[in-house]
Amino acid sequence: MSPTALTSPARQRHRDVGDTEPVVVLVERESQVRRLREMLADCLAGRGGVATVSGPIASGKTELLHVLGEHADAAGAVVLHATARCSEQHVALGVVGQLFRHQHFSPADRERALLLRAEASSIAPCDADLQSQGPAPAQVCQVQWQVLRALSLRRPVVVIVDDLHFADSASLDTLTYVGRLLRTDRLLLVVAERDTVSGSTTTELSWRTTLVRQRHFTRLRVPPLSPAGTRDLLAQLIGPGSAAGAAAASWHRLSGGNPLLLRALAEDHHEQAARRPAGTRPDQGEPAAGEEYGRAVDACVRRAGERFRDTARALAVLDASGSHDRLAQLLGRPRAFVDETLAAMEVFGVLDGGRFRHPAARAAVLAGMPAAERAELHRDAARLLHTAGESASAIAVHLAAARHGREPWAFAVALEAAQDALRRDDTAFAESCLDVAEESCADDDERVTVTMLRSLVDFRTDPDTACRRLRPLVAALREGRLSGCQVVALLGRLLWHGGSDEIAFALRSLERSAESLDSRFTADYRAARQWLHASRPPLLPRPAARPRPRRPAARNAEAPRRMAGSLHRLLRSGPDAETVRGAELTLQTTLLDDASFETIHQALSVLIYADRCDLAVTWCDLLLREATRRDVPTWQALFAALRAEIAVRQGDARLAEQQSRQAMGLLSLRGWGVLIGSPLASLQLSAAATGTITDTGGPPLSALPEQLFQSRFGVQYLHARGRWRLSVNLLHGALDDLTRCGRLMREWDIDLPSFVPWRGDAVTTLLRLGRTDEARRLAVEQLGMVPATQARTRGMALHTAAAVADARRRATVLREAADLLEAAGDRLELARVLADLSEVHTRSGQSGRARIVARQALDIAEEHGFVPLSRRLTARESPPAEPERGGGRVGVLSSSEAQVASLAVAGLSNREIAERLFITVSTVEQHLTHTYRKLRVKGRADLPLGLLGPDRQEAAGAAPGSPRVGGRP
Repeated sequence: MSPTALTSPARQRHRDVGDTEPVVVLVERESQVRRLREMLADCLAGRGGVATVSGPIASGKTELLHVLGEHADAAGAVVLHATARCSEQHVALGVVGQLFRHQHFSPADRERALLLRAEASSIAPCDADLQSQGPAPAQVCQVQWQVLRALSLRRPVVVIVDDLHFADSASLDTLTYVGRLLRTDRLLLVVAERDTVSGSTTTELSWRTTLVRQRHFTRLRVPPLSPAGTRDLLAQLIGPGSAAGAAAASWHRLSGGNPLLLRALAEDHHEQAARRPAGTRPDQGEPAAGEEYGRAVDACVRRAGERFRDTARALAVLDASGSHDRLAQLLGRPRAFVDETLAAMEVFGVLDGGRFRHPAARAAVLAGMPAAERAELHRDAARLLHTAGESASAIAVHLAAARHGREPWAFAVALEAAQDALRRDDTAFAESCLDVAEESCADDDERVTVTMLRSLVDFRTDPDTACRRLRPLVAALREGRLSGCQVVALLGRLLWHGGSDEIAFALRSLERSAESLDSRFTADYRAARQWLHASRPPLLPRPAARPRPRRPAARNAEAPRRMAGSLHRLLRSGPDAETVRGAELTLQTTLLDDASFETIHQALSVLIYADRCDLAVTWCDLLLREATRRDVPTWQALFAALRAEIAVRQGDARLAEQQSRQAMGLLSLRGWGVLIGSPLASLQLSAAATGTITDTGGPPLSALPEQLFQSRFGVQYLHARGRWRLSVNLLHGALDDLTRCGRLMREWDIDLPSFVPWRGDAVTTLLRLGRTDEARRLAVEQLGMVPATQARTRGMALHTAAAVADARRRATVLREAADLLEAAGDRLELARVLADLSEVHTRSGQSGRARIVARQALDIAEEHGFVPLSRRLTARESPPAEPERGGGRVGVLSSSEAQVASLAVAGLSNREIAERLFITVSTVEQHLTHTYRKLRVKGRADLPLGLLGPDRQEAAGAAPGSPRVGGRP
């Protein structure tokens, strides 16, 4: 059915079951139908006529011819129909031959009419003949006219020819000849042709030029649909009263008033509506171009002929990178020719302002091209744009599409385009550009450059893949095939996830070639060493002297080196105002991209470890939102990990857990490398604060990378695990973790309390073990390391000092600590200090003050989910609970047996207990056997919750409605 034919839904259903044919309705074509019926009536009365139906491609001309044919057939006329085809344009009398093959002609008449076809094709054109470039012999036209006229004497004849613009010249001559003679016969000739474009052949123009002077000639124009006509057609295609009616203007803009394109849009609309899940947002009526629309556009340009097809394809290849001048150059045609062709394509709705109306149209035209032709056009376009001095990105679009890197300038162009694509977060295009660059590499240096950039692209989504990408370069390094500058660049990529051996080999290589480095790469090398000192100290020898005095902040171009040095100095010497200002300046003046990400990450770390979370939180939230918006998983993960650290330091345990889990879910364990220690530490600290004593969701110890404990992220993890063990009363395991953490920090010269306050938890553990002298020494040591300017760390140090202070001074020290922690915004540490201060007031007989302070602590604990602290505070005013079966004999257990039993009550398996306590599974089984015997219970299920202490029982499963944590063998 024609694009203007409309079918009602009811009649469509009848047709689907084999009932009657659909009712055809034409929109905005009533005057044309009326005029054709009038001419048919004249023909039946013996007055012949000629009509030309012209208009843009797919405007409904063919449907008008069909309607005329149906009316003529119903009136008893003989209908002779022919369609000219572009592929038969050079076949002499091809169109006329279709007419005379009709069954109404006798074999003898058919033979007479077509006998001279060979002769017609052999006659050379005559320049004096104004009718056409290839005229048919007069005797051919005469014979064919006589055959037609003889038939019209018996019955009225209606000759219909579609797509006349594709007719061969001999057929045009015959039709012209007939058209001039039929005015007094019962013969009607109606042809359909597209609108004439300037530059059309003389053959096309001769038809109209010859007949337009005839009184019996009529020209009918079929224009594109108006906005009102579009709305009427939509009512038929989609349904009256639909939302599309209100959006008819949008449908008209996208279709250009072309009924074929409008019908295709309706098909896409129905397809999308069928796929829309139930309960989703109702249809808004706006058009949504899809596959049908694209195919309709491609069909239009194909039907329009070679001129339009080639122009559309060249335009699709150039897209936004080509002006009309460049399009003409690509086609090898004059500018005027291109302008006229584009204007005609705009009339039939394919283009708007010289561009495709929708990307689906361009995609369909590209897809419809043979692959070899498409690649050749893209190669030509790349050369054209390069000659014109266009941007690297514009040129690389065509190089990538053609997969063509065999131009002498292709490497530089593709590399620049890949870097630009990364700045736009278009990693897919960056990869395509790097494919071109790799193909065009002329030497090993260029291959190294491409590999490094590919690693940078991979780092965005999977740092492990990025590191594996560098293996060929590591092999080249070991073989001595890399220059010093290339080794510096490789070292920079290996810092985060490279192996210790690889980094060490690169460092040794650079030590030998340091003299050959230029100033920029020398500075990069020193910055890499400073980053290693701060983050993976064992890979470098300990510096012999303290850093030189800090210089004023350098230019922003030096930010990467300055931040690496600032982080290194901060961990060794502590923060100062200049360090904080430098980090703030870096964050204010540095845009987030691949080159600056590490710098920004270091600047945030400086603020966090300088005890300035009040500044870091705003920047971290902003950067995390930007990384999420730009959809770079690695950035999201690492910023989320820093956000979790900030949340821990602000006492927001729930947010710390949420951000840690989010961070760990964005990258694989291998992708994290040693940096996994950061989110794992925050997760463990959150678990200790909220009373989560079952699995925290982190990977098992055996799965952690071996190099974790050779990095600052490893000491963060050791401290957090030590605090978690302390929270579940695993005192010896906690002390092992905390003392190991402290030993490593001292060895690496990064023993900064504002980075990892391990001494405070070690003091608490030592006091519980009765080792008061050691606890007092550590508490005094920590207090002496923290300046008064670091409110949070100073408050925590005072809290620790209060635990070993004289009873008369304890309240004063705790009040000072509470003031500092409240100012710093750490709700957890503040609540812990207030809880201890309440106990001090209770012991001194100040019960009223004790209750007030305890209520403050309890409010904070309940608001933030600090379950252990809440239980500790509420237990003071509650009567002691009745011990469970066996609970009265808990005191008979040894320290080791009590630790093993408490973990068994918490639900850990024997293997997990062995890993946490660093003992064998067999030893765990022996301790449990002795415990069952001493407590006179049958197994794990009968172990008393009292083994955990009163502040752990509800978290273990004693809360109403929650099952008790079961034992696992």
